[in-house]
Amino acid sequence: MKKIVLSLLAFCSVFAMTLTAGNVNATDFKGNESKYIKLCSSSLTNSNKKVCQKFNEYLSKKNKDLKKEISETKEDLSKTNDDIKDVSSKISKLNSQITAKENEINYLLSSITKIEKNIAKKEKQMQDRLYVMQSTYNSNWMIDFLFGADDFTSFFSRLASINDITSYEKELVDELTTQKKNLDTQKATLLNAKASLQSQKNTQLALQEKLVNLKAAQQKEISDNQKESKKVSEAQKKIDAALTELMSQAPSGGGGGGAYVPGSSAVGNAIAQKALSKLGARYWWGANGPTYFDCSGLVYWAHNQAGVKIGRTTAAGYSRSGKAISKSQLQPGDVITFSYGSGVAHIGIYIGGGSFVHAAGNGSGTVGQYPNQCVKTASLSGYWENHAYNYRRLY
Repeated sequence: MKKIVLSLLAFCSVFAMTLTAGNVNATDFKGNESKYIKLCSSSLTNSNKKVCQKFNEYLSKKNKDLKKEISETKEDLSKTNDDIKDVSSKISKLNSQITAKENEINYLLSSITKIEKNIAKKEKQMQDRLYVMQSTYNSNWMIDFLFGADDFTSFFSRLASINDITSYEKELVDELTTQKKNLDTQKATLLNAKASLQSQKNTQLALQEKLVNLKAAQQKEISDNQKESKKVSEAQKKIDAALTELMSQAPSGGGGGGAYVPGSSAVGNAIAQKALSKLGARYWWGANGPTYFDCSGLVYWAHNQAGVKIGRTTAAGYSRSGKAISKSQLQPGDVITFSYGSGVAHIGIYIGGGSFVHAAGNGSGTVGQYPNQCVKTASLSGYWENHAYNYRRLY
């Protein structure tokens, strides 16, 4: 039993050493994000600081990838919407063509009906006439008519007239029948054209259904990634705040940073002096002074008190403002921004001699209740130097 306990302790020690040594990578975090979020946002200590910094970098990359996927999917969704519009336009055009063919077919059907009625009428007239002729013939009318001719020429002329009467009716019926056949042929052609258009329409409808389903899938993917990105961003904020709090507990005030060393710029010196005049003022999230400050609030207040009118923004905002300088160009009054792995999260004012002054606190959870979370000085070396993001001159 003792061996088992010793083995477990040895394993735990190795595991703890692995965490503190920072020998972790993205594969260790994947699938264990909830555990690391809890560890790094509520149980952060110096022993697991490096692990949490790496985890924060992992979250930053994940969020960047998610936003890239969202952007790409939105582009795909835009193309899908264009395709749906194109298909809908084609379907509308095909519907118009089908309606036109149906109108032509209906017109032909009406014409065919009229011709069929005329054919029936003429056939009835022929039957009636033949019946009358037959009745007259039985009553010797036709014989009297034929043999009443004065000569053979007149006889054959009268015989021909009887034949003309019947042949005229027959030719008329034949003509109408021919017209009906032509219309039937046109009708068949139009029905085939309509069937072809309907087939094209069915193809477009099937494509439309696929595109609508694709659109729904893309919208869901965007929504899911946006929710995940929001979750990651919230975790990053918590971890940033925890890292800021941990750093604020480092030696500071009279011990962490060196004394103020004036520079060559009167304006820069004034900014540094204004900031230093607030040493010990407590940290309050979002405060601009003169009693409470957050990190960017101190930068805003000190510059404006020194006559440099700058707008109120975040540390990230100031990291893109003013003029970029190198570390070797730093002089009192310049600002230094810091990142813990997920973008700029902190800012301070250089006071010369390798030191800076800053409002150190634990983010939105701090509203002036902690004496140690306040305006203090720190040395721009070690941890702070490693997490320096950039250097700017705002005046």
